[in-house]
Amino acid sequence: MNIHILEPLNHFVKLQGDEWESGWWSLEEDKAKGLVGGEIYFHKKLQEPSFFGGVITGYRVEQDGQHRGDVVFTLQYQSECRNVRTGKYGWSKKIKIISEGEISS
Repeated sequence: MNIHILEPLNHFVKLQGDEWESGWWSLEEDKAKGLVGGEIYFHKKLQEPSFFGGVITGYRVEQDGQHRGDVVFTLQYQSECRNVRTGKYGWSKKIKIISEGEISS
């Protein structure tokens, strides 16, 4: 599965090398687990192409504070995940998940 996320605020943390963290997404842990190994695309606006993205290498669930229970993804940056578009349908809470074999409309 792949995921598209609206992220207008650039809430990213650089880890090591090309590894990054992005978070506080309202998403069930089972879905986050199913996304590991898939691609993640970040968009500033719904109808704009992605400006950043990569392969999801892991996730964690925030344990404290105002974001308690939200998912934080770790990803390996991939330039191929930039300038990718997705259709306007299927978005929910700033997130669009595309299952394997599904066309991104």
